[in-house]
Amino acid sequence: MGRIGSKVYNLINLFKSEKKVPIIQTVPESELLKGKTALITGGSGGIGMAIARQFLDAGANVIITGTNSEKLEKCVKELGGEKIKSMLLNVAKVSSFEAKVNEASLFFDGMIDILVNCAGVITKSHFFEMNEDEYDRVMDINAKGTFFMCQAVSKLMIAKKIKGHILNLSSASAVRPASSPYHMSKWAIRGLTIGLADILLPEGIVVNAIGPGPTATSMLGKDDDKAIYHGTNPSKRYALPEEIAALALFMVSGKGDMIVGDTFYITGGGGITSLHN
Repeated sequence: MGRIGSKVYNLINLFKSEKKVPIIQTVPESELLKGKTALITGGSGGIGMAIARQFLDAGANVIITGTNSEKLEKCVKELGGEKIKSMLLNVAKVSSFEAKVNEASLFFDGMIDILVNCAGVITKSHFFEMNEDEYDRVMDINAKGTFFMCQAVSKLMIAKKIKGHILNLSSASAVRPASSPYHMSKWAIRGLTIGLADILLPEGIVVNAIGPGPTATSMLGKDDDKAIYHGTNPSKRYALPEEIAALALFMVSGKGDMIVGDTFYITGGGGITSLHN
């Protein structure tokens, strides 16, 4: 057998020995997450609530967490239905995560198929005015909290043999010079997403991130969706939470299974393009 024949023979044997992977079938958007349960930290407002709404519309069971019980109850009432639950969770209290994750899993048949780490805070002080307390608060919630929440939920997924998704909320700040703990925390999320994608993919868990630019939420004082003009952004406006949520839905559905360890930026061109006067 010549060299070409040998290569063909080896290639045929390779295909014979490979496991067959099912092709993802196209389903209606209303069924993209049918039968799935999603846990969303920081899910009672802004981007988190918009993601919860999108997931519910796509057929998922949803558990939202936060630190304000009244706000959580209001959110559940607004979203409505038996497929939405809420739970108090402070992402700065890592020691509570294992118990809280187990508690959350009991809402819907002991399963959590999707984790969205949406809880986060921004920096209020500039570099020279930054103090240790503010630094620790931002890093503890944005970086440390995300790390250990991923740990707690991925352990549950592995124990229950769940082929799930983890989606981290990063930021366009993850690709900008880091002179604040907020920027530093988003650089950390970017690296963590790549690292977790590497170690969790063999377990069937897909990890990615979304990096929004300025978004019209209460965090930035933009509660009115009519006042979203942003003069320095190439797109001349803030993103809407619903736009972030639409991308999140795609990434945690079967359509996003081949996206692994990536951060998708949704910035309206901020930091990507330049204006030419």
